[in-house]
Amino acid sequence: MVILRVYRGIPDHFPARRSEWVLAGIMVVWGWILFGPDETFARSVSWAQMAALASEGTWAAWAIATGVFRFAALIVNGTFHDTWYGRWSPHVRMVASFLSCFLWLQITFGLLAAETTTTGLAVYPGLLVLDLMNVVAAASDAAKMDKARDDGP
Repeated sequence: MVILRVYRGIPDHFPARRSEWVLAGIMVVWGWILFGPDETFARSVSWAQMAALASEGTWAAWAIATGVFRFAALIVNGTFHDTWYGRWSPHVRMVASFLSCFLWLQITFGLLAAETTTTGLAVYPGLLVLDLMNVVAAASDAAKMDKARDDGP
């Protein structure tokens, strides 16, 4: 029953949250790559600032955990919105987007600090802006949900 509900719920609500789904996926894959056998941070000066803050494994775990957290929030938001816990899903989406902004911002700062020209400067700030927009959209959804609850049936 739950599997069928999720199977139907995700496609029904995907279009409204497509950037959140895609950014969650990017985050999980980004983290997965860092868990790989290559020393990604050691191969480029562009990653030196992030390596100084934490290990590749720590950044990988952060990215994967945040991405999976986002996926869970999106599944609940779109599929179980009519449950007691679904009422909090816009709030959780907002937090997940905010946590994602932290990673995109750290990557952007690291690339800027490297003082080298990299195509990452065309990508990561854009991901940051998309997630900032997702924070605002989720906050708006949360406010509407709160108002509906406060106003009662």
